[in-house]
Amino acid sequence: MSTLSGFTARGERQEDERARSPGRSTSRGPAVVLRGWNKGMDKVAVTRFLRDSGISLARAHDAINCILRDEPVSLHFPTGTDIKAIRHRFEELGVVL
Repeated sequence: MSTLSGFTARGERQEDERARSPGRSTSRGPAVVLRGWNKGMDKVAVTRFLRDSGISLARAHDAINCILRDEPVSLHFPTGTDIKAIRHRFEELGVVL
C-alpha cells in the first residue's frame, strides 16, 4: 500500500469513528435560557465555554446561531454544574439571559 493510500484509509476510519461518537452530555441537569446577545459578544469564546461546560459542539453551534437571531434557547448542563457561575460567565461574555 502506498503512503497516500495508507493515509487515506486511516483518514476514512477516523471519520467513521468521529461520526459515531456520542455527544459530550446527554443529561437533563440544570438549565439556562439564553435570550440574546450584547454588542461585543465573542461567539468563539461562548462556544468554547459551552464545550468546556459539557455541551456538544453541534448543540453549542446551534445555540450561538439562535441567540444571534435573538431566539431564546434553553441549554441543559450536566448534573452538579454550578449554575450561578455559568450565568455569571455568560454575562461576562455578553450573552443576554
